[in-house]
Formats: sequence, structure tokens, C-alpha cells
Amino acid sequence: MKGGMNSLVRQAQKMQSRITKVQEEIGNKTIEASTGGGMVTAVVNGKQELLQIKINPDVVDPADVEVLEEMVLGAVNQAMEMAGEMMNSEIEKITGGLNIPGLF
Repeated sequence: MKGGMNSLVRQAQKMQSRITKVQEEIGNKTIEASTGGGMVTAVVNGKQELLQIKINPDVVDPADVEVLEEMVLGAVNQAMEMAGEMMNSEIEKITGGLNIPGLF
């Protein structure tokens, strides 16, 4: 039983190492999402950090700031969701879909 437990621990350590490497790689990738037909674009990285907001000047209307605010929120939320899904998908490939508490 002791050999089996050691093997299990080594496998878990190897998996953790692969997950850490994938997290670093994905952290360097960027994800872009747009709303309003491309009028507002949000760029985030795989760490779900907002890197950039692009706003087409045609959408800026001082009399209707709420529409712009909604488009910015929509683009940011969509980009964040896409980044999270990308990270989860890559980690699931490593773990085979197992949810191992404390591993990642």
C-alpha cells in the first residue's frame, strides 16, 4: 500500500506541475470580446486581468452615457467569461475532469 500511495503522490505532484505550467501559458494569452457590433472591445489576459478597452468614437454620446456603460460592461464580462472558460478547459484536459480539492 505504501508504494501505491507514493505513486499517487508523485502523480498528483506531476499533475500540479502541469497545471501550473498551463496557467502560466494561458496567463500570457489575450482574449478579445466586442459589443455593439464592434463599437466597444475589451481585451483581457488568461489571468482575467483587463488589459485594454477600445471605444469607437461614434458610440460616444454625452447625452446617452448609459448605452456606452452597458456596452463596456458587456464586453468586459464576455471577455472575462471567455478567459475563465479557456483556463477551465485546459485544466480539465490535464485532470480528466476530476475536481481535486487543493490541487489547483
